[in-house]
Amino acid sequence: MTTSPTRATDALRDLRAPLLAWAAIALASIFLHGPVPLYSTRSLAVAWEMWDRGSWLVPLFNGAPYSHKTPLLPWLIHAGWAVGGVNDVWPRLLMVALGAVVVAQAGVLARRLYPDRPRMPALAAWAMAGSWYFFLFALQVMYELPLAVAVLGGVLALCRRRGDAFVPWWPGLALAVGVGLLAKGPVVLLHLGIPLLAARWWHPLAQREGAAFARRAGLAVLAGIGLFALWLVPALVLGDPQYREALLVTQTAGRIKDSFDHAEPWWWYAPLLLALMAPWWWSAWWWRQVPALWRESRHRFAWSWLLGMVLAFSLISGKQPYYLLPDFAAFALLLAAAADARPRLGWVGGLAVLLLGGLMLSARLLAVRIDQPFPPELLASVPLAGAALVVVGIAMLRWRSLPAQALGVLLSFALLHAAATPLLKAQFDFTPTARLLGEAERAGTRIAFLGEYQLQFHFAGRLHAPLAVLDEADARRWAEAHPRDLIVVNTREAWTLAGPRPVHQQRWRTRWIQVWRAGEWRALPAQQLPLQPTAGQLRYQPR
Repeated sequence: MTTSPTRATDALRDLRAPLLAWAAIALASIFLHGPVPLYSTRSLAVAWEMWDRGSWLVPLFNGAPYSHKTPLLPWLIHAGWAVGGVNDVWPRLLMVALGAVVVAQAGVLARRLYPDRPRMPALAAWAMAGSWYFFLFALQVMYELPLAVAVLGGVLALCRRRGDAFVPWWPGLALAVGVGLLAKGPVVLLHLGIPLLAARWWHPLAQREGAAFARRAGLAVLAGIGLFALWLVPALVLGDPQYREALLVTQTAGRIKDSFDHAEPWWWYAPLLLALMAPWWWSAWWWRQVPALWRESRHRFAWSWLLGMVLAFSLISGKQPYYLLPDFAAFALLLAAAADARPRLGWVGGLAVLLLGGLMLSARLLAVRIDQPFPPELLASVPLAGAALVVVGIAMLRWRSLPAQALGVLLSFALLHAAATPLLKAQFDFTPTARLLGEAERAGTRIAFLGEYQLQFHFAGRLHAPLAVLDEADARRWAEAHPRDLIVVNTREAWTLAGPRPVHQQRWRTRWIQVWRAGEWRALPAQQLPLQPTAGQLRYQPR
């Protein structure tokens, strides 16, 4: 028996409130300021370089093949640009749309797993929407959201229902594997492999058929890899030898043991999860419900998926909080199941929001004790957001259902983001420097960058040529050969000395970005040269 149009309409009606709330708040938040470096600006720059150079198969990073990422996100961005031209509006709309899809997928997954619990789809969607880290991360133009859509699509294919039985849709699993590989490479095999390897714990068909289920799953995964090969083989042919080696070996093996990037100890995720899952791990009274949430096979699905992924990523050397983002739906299912059994949640979330709001109301008193170059607009935005947070916190203490609590968390972090917008605009917006460099390039000026370039300027400046990325010794030689051209440096202090001055300077976090005429920069006395950051201060590997 297939799903009837009436049941499909009912499913959408169940999810309408969390979807509308999440999308409306995310849309209002994502347009408060421009794309934030370094994640969003780099993703946009990769898409821009591919578009500008007509490199539709091989992603580019400052003119060179970029092995760190696969091309699905740039392709999705290109689809919008083909209709509306190059802009930064479509990529942000795309992120909100993908986030809404993930919220909807969490609700649909709950409907398939718990057809006898009519509240579960809406509760699971609210739980996904009420994840503060998911909300804030969805405001970045990054690769994890397309990956999350692919992972949840694969899980939904495994959990397809016909009547009272699970009948996996194996072509759908193959498609999810292929799309996930295009979204972020082999890591999708881990995200989907954990539920597949644990299938005998939770999937009725795997419990009955055993080897036959495993064989069909293996064939589906191989078919997905075959779909991925339709891009991989031509990209390998077009790329250079270094690109081929990095794509096939380094980018996966180099992160598993003694990672070259983001290496952390094995226990790193355990304390991190307490922050990522706040306030829900307390509000749902987990320690009382864990036995009940393990006895049923459909509960064991979410537990095995979540715990299996945490264990797997703990054993891998390279770690980042967003690596677990595609698996947040497992936590949403457990939270929804707990809330279905105990509709009135705890008071911790509301109290935390109330206390935070009170602290922000006293921002003017605290500001005199903080010696930081904060923009003065923060003294207005932070107390205003604090007053709103007090109201939200009181409401969360009064209404303690999961939908009310999730909406409260969502509103709270949207308000925190709005309060921080003046700081983001003042210290995280490279647009002035990028536009100056773009105008200089169009006038025929060559540009060099001293340090480690992360494509901060390529998209906003619509740069066409790679920047010459140099260490200090090479920069001096380059400046001698090109004295009228521009060099960009990253310094600790603003330039205030008399004599030659930078063409432009702007704040970047607690540092300064300066653009110099190369000859003037080279001619400065050694004691007046802008101090360069050490490797540890500047290093930020492409991800």
